[in-house]
Amino acid sequence: MDKKRNPGLVVFFSIITFGIYYLYWSAKVQSGLKERTGEGLSGGAHVAALLFTFGIYSLIWNFKAGKRLLAAGAPTDRSVLYLILILIGVGGIVNPILMVNDINDILDKG
Repeated sequence: MDKKRNPGLVVFFSIITFGIYYLYWSAKVQSGLKERTGEGLSGGAHVAALLFTFGIYSLIWNFKAGKRLLAAGAPTDRSVLYLILILIGVGGIVNPILMVNDINDILDKG
């Protein structure tokens, strides 16, 4: 949550780096959310949890990230939507787009 990002580029870079950019991006988002809300793991611990749980932590994180984005100033609570999208298999692409849009809105507000 340190700067505005292009949602399409987040997905593009995640695809061409075989998910490595997604790990970097989600660590930055988690660090920013922890800084703003005081909740959750650090960026490094977040990546470790994603890797060591083989993605199971991703279900929890997507839901909690929606709640933390709302607490940080996002216009709507999308936590349940993030969870549903992950469960049906499209959250890896759609959720970053929605999250980046919410983060950009938060950063616009100041």
